Amino acid sequence: MDREQIENKHRDLIDRYGAWTSHNHQLKDDLYTFTKDQPKFEEQLTNHAVHMQRILQVVSDVIERPISSLRVLDLACLEGIYGLEFARHGAEVVAIEAREPNIEKARFAGEALGLSNITFVQDDVRNLSVEKYGEFDVVLCLGIFYHLNVPDVFHFAERIFEVCRRLAIVDTHIGLTANASHQFKEHEYWGWTFREHNADSSQADRLKQLWASLDNETSFWFTRPSIYNLLGNLGFSSVYSCSIPATPRKGPDSDTFVALKGTRSKLLTTPTMNDQPLQHWPEQSQVGVYSAENKQVGPLRKLRRLAGRLVK
Repeated sequence: MDREQIENKHRDLIDRYGAWTSHNHQLKDDLYTFTKDQPKFEEQLTNHAVHMQRILQVVSDVIERPISSLRVLDLACLEGIYGLEFARHGAEVVAIEAREPNIEKARFAGEALGLSNITFVQDDVRNLSVEKYGEFDVVLCLGIFYHLNVPDVFHFAERIFEVCRRLAIVDTHIGLTANASHQFKEHEYWGWTFREHNADSSQADRLKQLWASLDNETSFWFTRPSIYNLLGNLGFSSVYSCSIPATPRKGPDSDTFVALKGTRSKLLTTPTMNDQPLQHWPEQSQVGVYSAENKQVGPLRKLRRLAGRLVK
């Protein structure tokens, strides 16, 4: 697409779906997905660039192969910036997004950049399966895990493990305390029940909320120990929390979990331990460990004013 075509299609999409809400990135020369007069132009440009550095660096450091040789899955891609970044590095990318405004904006960006190695699919990530999408060297689960509720989030996590050949990155909000626990396959997981939509909101209204769940009224935010335990129980051989590259805008209720799919190592000095079950992180917070004065729910921007406590 030449400059005029990009400008015309960009304007048409804004007229049809509204302005870009999240992913501000370069399309051509001084043309960006956000218009220059749009509020938070610089903020959104910087925020996602900083976070992209983290995600790209993790993949580069962990996968000892050129990015151009990888098959990458971007789950709930929103306006597409993460999948587009990996496609620009030469990876084969599949990006899944359920909402039409988001997927159409992402597709346009791919066309404007002349990328033929990224496929955008309008679908609910809860439909993920090996049969439908195949396997991937890298699975990006960025900003969707905390929008799902029980039991969907458990089944979704299982599907991530199944389609993942080597590396899954789960970037998510976490519960800093717990008000609920749920059983899944003989294990108990703790977290915070977060309200996504008003109970009386229609499905049409929920779809218009581009940064919220598709349909579920509430979602479940795992505590840090529980998300570690979940990923380990699924079969990931090691799980890490990424601190560098830094993402200063993220608060204590967010983290980037790096899950590797490998083979459990065998001990030679203490071989009797090899038959022991996987160790679990103990929960430091339990249901009911919060008072009426600091009881919680969102929105998230209020949480960071409460010294790391969630609010309802």
